[in-house]
Amino acid sequence: MNTITKTIAVLLLGAATPALAADQDVLPMSTDDIAHYRNVGDWVVHENRTRGSCFISRSDDAGHLVQIGLTKDSDYGYIGIFQKGIELEEGTNAVAILINDNLYVGESKTVVHGASDGYQGGYVIASDENKKQMRLDLDKQKEMVVFPDKPFTVTVNLDHVRNAIYEARECTTKLQGS
Repeated sequence: MNTITKTIAVLLLGAATPALAADQDVLPMSTDDIAHYRNVGDWVVHENRTRGSCFISRSDDAGHLVQIGLTKDSDYGYIGIFQKGIELEEGTNAVAILINDNLYVGESKTVVHGASDGYQGGYVIASDENKKQMRLDLDKQKEMVVFPDKPFTVTVNLDHVRNAIYEARECTTKLQGS
């Protein structure tokens, strides 16, 4: 990463932290009542009956898990990235996701929401200011790069993500109507 990108990352992390703290209770947790809704390509759409919203996920054979969703009130969008077999440092760590040359930054903790079975990682939460840009970037790109400056960099294939996000929105609408 070049110096400008690192500076932007630091600034974005400062902006993302209040959103993460304010919205912690809407992120999926491994203890939530989560059910399968449907598959879209390699993506799985999940109903989170506890939170009243839906999200998509995708895992691969290398031990990576990605979650993408909107909060129930649609104020925030989030991307969660988790890996098996890594040990995050104690405390809070930066999570950086590069999509379409735009860097999104959030934080991770050694104990995380939304994943179990040995996964560690965290979420990047986008508020209204950058949620639309994140969605547009996801629509345009074929892949996103997570932890771009770490030894455990992950490249995620985004095939069918647009259709999966659409299905998650439909799922949330149906879930809120029931």
